[in-house]
Formats: sequence, structure tokens, C-alpha cells
Amino acid sequence: MSGSSHYEEIVRILCEDPEVRATVEGGMKRFGASGELRIGGKMFAFSAKERLIVKLPESKVAALIADGRGEPCVMGRGRTMREWVVIGPERKAEWLSITKESKAFVLKQLLN
Repeated sequence: MSGSSHYEEIVRILCEDPEVRATVEGGMKRFGASGELRIGGKMFAFSAKERLIVKLPESKVAALIADGRGEPCVMGRGRTMREWVVIGPERKAEWLSITKESKAFVLKQLLN
């Protein structure tokens, strides 16, 4: 299964929660192939270039990078996003659990 079809399956599973929305380019897209996953209007995951990008606590991001399971998320002109991590396709087996962890993290932020 390619990274994009694996991500589509994760989107399908997480969108079973009525609070989760998948968006692409500002609009809704069913099973958002590379779209953003959002809860409460806040993005917690997306896919790009066959990789999963998720928002997690800074300490978790550092741990994933330190143990080789993730890479820093660098956006724009080299800005490293402290609470975002890139998970490569070689770790697809972990994508669902990591995405669920990301959802819980963002939901907790919304509730605080």
C-alpha cells in the first residue's frame, strides 16, 4: 500500500469521529488524500510526499527524532516547527497510532 493510500485509510478511520474533519485547500474533500486532519478547527496531521506530518508535544517530537523514528519538520525558508514531526513511509505501521496521539494532543490543547 502506498503512503498516500495508507494515509487515506487513516483519514477514513479518524473521520469516524464526527469532530474530525479532513480538508484540502481550504475545502472539504472526502477522505482527503493528502489533506489536513483537523479537530476543533485545529490541524493535527497531514501527508506530503508519501510522509506523515503530525503535531505532538515538543518532548515527543524530540524523542521520535532522537530514536530515528522521525525527522524534523522544516517549513518555508528553513523554519523548524518545534511541535511537528515527519514520519517516513518506512514507519507506516506506526502512522495510525501516532496520528491518534496527535489528535489527542491537539484536543487537550483545545480544552485547556
